[in-house]
Amino acid sequence: MLKNYKLKAFALLLLAGSVLGSCDYLDIAPAEIMTEDKIFQDITLAQQDLGSMYHDIIKWTALNSDDRLLRDGPFTWTGCAGDESIDHWGTTAPTTYFKLGGLTTGYNPLGDWSWNYALVRKATNFINKIEGVPLTQSQQQTYGTKVKQFKQEARFLRAYMYFDLLRQYGAVPLITEVQDIADISGAQVPRDPVNKIVDFICSELDEAASVLPDTWSDDTNYGRISKAACLALKARTLLYAASPLYNGNTMYKDVKNLDGTQLFPQTYDKELWKRAADAADAAINCCLGAGIQMSLSGENSINKYEKMFYSNTSNPEFILASIQTYGIYEDVSCNSHSEDKGGWGRFSIMQNQVDAYETADGHLPFLMDDDGCIIYDSNGQPTVNPESNYSESGFTHVDELWDGTSWQPCTNVYKDLNGAVVNDMGKYDLYNMYVNRDPRFYASLTFQGAKFRNATEGLERCYHFAYWRNLEYYTYWWVDGYPNVNTNNETGYGLRKFMNPVADIKNWIGTSSNYPLFRLAELYLIKAEALNEYYESPNQDVYDAINEVRSRVEMPDLPIVSEDNTKIGMRKRIRNERRVELFFEGHRFWDVRRWKIGDKCFGIPNYRMNAQPTEAEIMAKANELGYTSMTDNANNPDYWWDRVWNSRDVGLQIYYKRTVDVNCVFSDKMYLFPIPQGDINKNLNLVQNYGW
Repeated sequence: MLKNYKLKAFALLLLAGSVLGSCDYLDIAPAEIMTEDKIFQDITLAQQDLGSMYHDIIKWTALNSDDRLLRDGPFTWTGCAGDESIDHWGTTAPTTYFKLGGLTTGYNPLGDWSWNYALVRKATNFINKIEGVPLTQSQQQTYGTKVKQFKQEARFLRAYMYFDLLRQYGAVPLITEVQDIADISGAQVPRDPVNKIVDFICSELDEAASVLPDTWSDDTNYGRISKAACLALKARTLLYAASPLYNGNTMYKDVKNLDGTQLFPQTYDKELWKRAADAADAAINCCLGAGIQMSLSGENSINKYEKMFYSNTSNPEFILASIQTYGIYEDVSCNSHSEDKGGWGRFSIMQNQVDAYETADGHLPFLMDDDGCIIYDSNGQPTVNPESNYSESGFTHVDELWDGTSWQPCTNVYKDLNGAVVNDMGKYDLYNMYVNRDPRFYASLTFQGAKFRNATEGLERCYHFAYWRNLEYYTYWWVDGYPNVNTNNETGYGLRKFMNPVADIKNWIGTSSNYPLFRLAELYLIKAEALNEYYESPNQDVYDAINEVRSRVEMPDLPIVSEDNTKIGMRKRIRNERRVELFFEGHRFWDVRRWKIGDKCFGIPNYRMNAQPTEAEIMAKANELGYTSMTDNANNPDYWWDRVWNSRDVGLQIYYKRTVDVNCVFSDKMYLFPIPQGDINKNLNLVQNYGW
């Protein structure tokens, strides 16, 4: 499997080189043969240097290999390090280290201290030198205005890197000039307080926003930094600054520089929420004025949401997109159709995430505490919200399901191992857990019995995640048809978001899609959260903001229940809305930490369905069902195997049970990453983060 993956990845690497030229601002200078002096003597090379920063910082292509993009890209590890999902390829270890509390000051694959500062240096150098690049008379006409824009694009990229450092490490050294690497004493820079970092990011973004256009309307500049992107990053930065981790967090009272400078503010500042709300409002107004609007593509509530993430080469809601050249690669590696159908099933979704989706009539299915965390008992069972009419008992017949392209009858059509078409009429009634949920549930993930079109065969195919065993191969299968556990789903839930239902994944035929770094829905959710935290109880502006997001998928407007009229009640709603709307977009990991609720969300087990039962469980259920008769076994040696291992019934009988997938741990020190010990050893003025 890994060998095949490497060969296919190499093929994509070659492909990437042929498509990058579609956006000229992304053209890259061959840095290995270009000196810095030469770059800033030629405007075309300088423009290519800016393009290289785009690739290094906010674009995902086959040319990138740095781990930073695993925080802001289509294969985000942060969701896997938290309670959304797990990456069960050979890349599991880095995220498991976090889940199990294994990060150290010497090993943190999720962090990027040195790489970020290398990019800060590169951006600073560009900001300082771009206006000094000599221009010919003809170039003056072409680049006279562009040079000013180039400078501000680099300014945004530097601000983005400082935001990334802020969410990873909190207070960091603020370096705004290119350091002389030979000056060892000059490199001994201490950390700057959080509020100084935040103010710097915001001032940089304000300056960039004053020059850049509101948005770029032509396709050749799609994915280019704009004023709207600057304002969106400012709103996100201020939201973090207002949040409990950074705003009056007394747990960090002793995190000080050697001269006694307090690095984290110790007094709660309510006005930070108002700043965040105002910034979000300004960004929203800029977006709306520039034609950026909530996407309403598709004819039903599921498709309005689902299609936005796979048919988005020019999306009206995306404020800033990470341009992809991995479109079909995403479809292949992340699709839970087993490998005989072309999928590699890389990501498995946790039951914890499944539990977050509301019922279709807008009720939270489970009780939450005041921080918006679902309350689980010692057996992993949440307490059902009595107002929701939610049930995990029994099955419901549903006449049709959305398959990604159209509504289809609830039958399962597939080809068996001999190639014959099989139609399982009526066998896939849905478990009640999966009935009448938020449309984003059906658009974001797959589950036992869910439909998703298999374009390779042109057949409607249900997903089968329940354990069974096939006599022909004598091996364990969790997804029909492929006997390799490394590519099979382990939780009973697969990824659907970003998957293209018309992609022919087996034959590698598909179209690229783009990844949203900023989109309008996030801004409405920032505004709703900030205003709710600022006021003593939610006002109409709070409801209007969150309902802009909910209305796209035809979820009922808030308030619905009496608790929605309270600050705590709306806090639950808003935090859960972010979890659902922004699922698999790299937000949840950081949200849990900035809210300071890691012990309740990351310090509890990751749950799944019983998709990987023990043989003892299989045998016990088989005996209970009478599938292991000693008489029949004596008379017909094949009977035992036929009745047990070919029977899905055995697997399904024990499948619908919450089971621990990972026993996660979380401690207070994990709210921020440790500063690498190697950098502390080099810079004696650096002090370590709390607990490390």
